[in-house]
Amino acid sequence: MRKVIFKIELTLDGFIEGPKGEMDWVRANITEENWEHVFDMLSTVDTVLMSRVIYQGFKEYWPPVAANPSSPKYEKNFSNWLNATPKIVFSKTLEKVDWMNSRLVKSDVGKEIARLKQQSGKNFIIWGGADFPQTLMNLGLIDEYWINVHPVIIGNGKPLFIDNKNRINFKLLNSQTFKSGTVGLCYQPIR
Repeated sequence: MRKVIFKIELTLDGFIEGPKGEMDWVRANITEENWEHVFDMLSTVDTVLMSRVIYQGFKEYWPPVAANPSSPKYEKNFSNWLNATPKIVFSKTLEKVDWMNSRLVKSDVGKEIARLKQQSGKNFIIWGGADFPQTLMNLGLIDEYWINVHPVIIGNGKPLFIDNKNRINFKLLNSQTFKSGTVGLCYQPIR
């Protein structure tokens, strides 16, 4: 069965972004070593699951990165991968999606993802955000949590886990300490 992987960047004090959506602390800690780790994980993925918010943010930022001569090599590679990879966007408010290889799903997210997991293929990835992953977590649909904890405290912002309905215990599958001081953790919920 295909797995749903949730990939997120987190501050030491548990925030995914600052109070105004700031994520400059991520860029300050991302190195080639971190990107290699990302591409290892992406070799197991063939579909991106997105909420409206992540879709709109990624669509605005990532497509032109590949053609920008000043973009770092790993960002260009990620841009190319993201542009080419199928993206399923879950939204009740969007009327259409126009980024290449994207399709819009307005139906019940839980039923659709459960159906998709039964199909053949590689894994799915959810990149960032809090609300959409929280919904999937409450439905028991996330199979692995890839959390990079960055060595920074920002004091205030949007927490990762905001509306958890149930206690969830986890098994550590893997950990990696990067030269930047970021620690990559891979957890599997114990069901």
